[in-house]
Amino acid sequence: MATVKALIRQNKVNSNGQAVIYLRYGHHQKVKDISSGVKVVASQWDEKNQKVNSTKGIRKTKLNEDLIESKRQSDLIVNTKIEHAKSRILQIARKLQLNKIDPEVGLVKNKYFEKESPTPRVDLELIPLFEDFVKKTSKSDGTKANYRTAIYHLEKYQTAKLKSPLRLSNISLDLIDDFRRFLHNDLVKPGGKEKGISDNSAGTSLRNIKVFLNYLIDRNYDVPDIASKIKVPRIDKTIIYLTENEIDQLYYHTFQKTKYERVRDVFVLNCYTGLRYSDLQRLNKNHIHDEAIVMRAYKNQNDLFVPLTKRPLEILDKYNYELPQLSEQKFNSYIKEACDIAKIHSQVELIKTSSGNKSYKYEPKWKTITSHIAIKTFISLCGKKGISPKAVSEITGKSVEIIIKHYYGIDKETIKEQMRSAFS
Repeated sequence: MATVKALIRQNKVNSNGQAVIYLRYGHHQKVKDISSGVKVVASQWDEKNQKVNSTKGIRKTKLNEDLIESKRQSDLIVNTKIEHAKSRILQIARKLQLNKIDPEVGLVKNKYFEKESPTPRVDLELIPLFEDFVKKTSKSDGTKANYRTAIYHLEKYQTAKLKSPLRLSNISLDLIDDFRRFLHNDLVKPGGKEKGISDNSAGTSLRNIKVFLNYLIDRNYDVPDIASKIKVPRIDKTIIYLTENEIDQLYYHTFQKTKYERVRDVFVLNCYTGLRYSDLQRLNKNHIHDEAIVMRAYKNQNDLFVPLTKRPLEILDKYNYELPQLSEQKFNSYIKEACDIAKIHSQVELIKTSSGNKSYKYEPKWKTITSHIAIKTFISLCGKKGISPKAVSEITGKSVEIIIKHYYGIDKETIKEQMRSAFS
């Protein structure tokens, strides 16, 4: 298996304390060092991470923060060159293998220093390519909205850090790390003042950028193959859902405005069906067979089978199986207001994690309600009623692991009942 490692030779440090960065290509237990032509101060070389770090050991203060940022940007340029050089060596090796030629170390080194084709390299801007990808994709509207959020984050990073358009040649793991720091420490949400977004919000953008980079690689754009190396840990959030009493409280409340009654009905219906919002908006009489919803999920094309109980059938009958149509944004706004009016005011503890640091706060539950909470409510109700995770997986099209980890909530009364039953 071909490998490439960046290194400096400590015995080749010049009088200025600088050393050339070499790329050590290995294949079949043989290695060959290939000069990158880039020099760095030897003491600033991070051997473990194979990159230059000129801010190592410098304590950040108000007085030197501009200097540190300048050094980081200089490091980013050098480290990006190294990533591209490593990627090019591996591409040469892969191309030789595809042509059934052994990519032995001497041959790859010679190929690396061969003059490239006189055809000029097209160094395209990244964001227009990303926007074009979103236009062409057949993903759901919700997924497209997440892609556009990632584009917005890249635009803000481009303006704040690069001062020029982000191009394919800029892409590297170091740039991704710098972008991650920007999201955690510097990005300001629209209409807000607080800097930094949560780990999960940053993670969503990074995951979508990985999808886009894989799309570019599959279509032979000149970008380094780094998507698999971008690590995006997922931080578990508080699972928020409505209890049965809260569902009744909302369902039987008399609203003065029709818009709240309608959004309430759709939300409560979904507390008993667990459909994604894109599927809920498509639901009609053609999807009902023997008092069950039978349809194919819009997002992943999974077959859904959802038996209907008394309350959802009442709601469907009320609207003659043609549910009120609302954008998800308006739905989420109205259902919050409806839950506030119906006094869904129990407090929930919210955990925000940014750069690994946790902060806690309490909010009234109505402020947290969205269309997605109906799905979590459905799954939590199924768990309370003794329906197995496997059966819920069949109904919702979600894996058992995802259901248990991210959707299944359990209230204190249920815990008490189960403990009393187990130990009585």
